[in-house]
Amino acid sequence: MAIIKPNNNTISAITALPAAITTGKVLSVNITPNNTLSQVSNNSSTYADISGVDLVITPVSSSSKFVLYTNFHFDTGGNTDGVRSRLTYNHSGISQTSIDAAYEDYGDRVHGGGRLVSFTTSHYYLAPSTTNEITFRLQFSNQGSGTAYLDRKTLRITAWEYA
Repeated sequence: MAIIKPNNNTISAITALPAAITTGKVLSVNITPNNTLSQVSNNSSTYADISGVDLVITPVSSSSKFVLYTNFHFDTGGNTDGVRSRLTYNHSGISQTSIDAAYEDYGDRVHGGGRLVSFTTSHYYLAPSTTNEITFRLQFSNQGSGTAYLDRKTLRITAWEYA
């Protein structure tokens, strides 16, 4: 027995989506390269750049949008409340700007009593409206009285650019 679909057609008779359905297109996928960089530490609640692992992209179109993911391994060192991270971007000579400033005070905070060693993943959305080169950079801060550590070797920033 044939499976009946819209307009009384079988699956094999459907050749395209209806005109009313808009579809996006992935223009590029970029990820920070593998590296052998050592860990970085921060004993301050002020965000610090994580050097050596930027993701640099030139958008295909000024109407491009980005879905971004970060993934990294951290260690709170034992005498801290946790770590907080944020993804920033820079284009056209503008300083590193948080992609989602409203979110950074609530999200990306991983905490626990004593020592916490784990991986964390966050996702972001950005519509930069430019074709200038963009530098994506992760920043992190300590949320306690000790020193927090981040393993740069495990840090990955992944960006899907779509139309």
